Amino acid sequence: MPATFSEMGLNFLYPENWKLQKAEDASEEGVGVILELPSGGFLSIERVASDENIASIIDQLTAAFQEEYGEIETEDLAADSESLPGVKSAVDFRFYYLDLLIVSRFMLIQVSDVAFALQFQAENRDFEENELVVSAVLKQISSAA
Repeated sequence: MPATFSEMGLNFLYPENWKLQKAEDASEEGVGVILELPSGGFLSIERVASDENIASIIDQLTAAFQEEYGEIETEDLAADSESLPGVKSAVDFRFYYLDLLIVSRFMLIQVSDVAFALQFQAENRDFEENELVVSAVLKQISSAA
């Protein structure tokens, strides 16, 4: 039976074996949650300012990943595709950590007048196994827009 998330102006179902953690910063702009996958990956959702410069956020993420993990690959994804319903902007980052290929997808979605930054990250196999579940979550979020 799926669990329900109903906060931050969002309402969606997610697998009951995913662990929910609320972000420690409860300020108006910084409200967020992290859903931890049993396999070690995560999906984070954070409210961001509607006028936030997405290119700047992506540049900051790229620099942080490069500093932490060295060589990384980036790929811009087609926004609002079937696998990314409601997503305005999306980028995949790929890098190696402990000989594992990690995929980290950064997405921006708009719900009414509120913008949310989502990051889905997992080891490549776990990423592929959970990609449809994340797509279902995105569909639920975007249908509320």
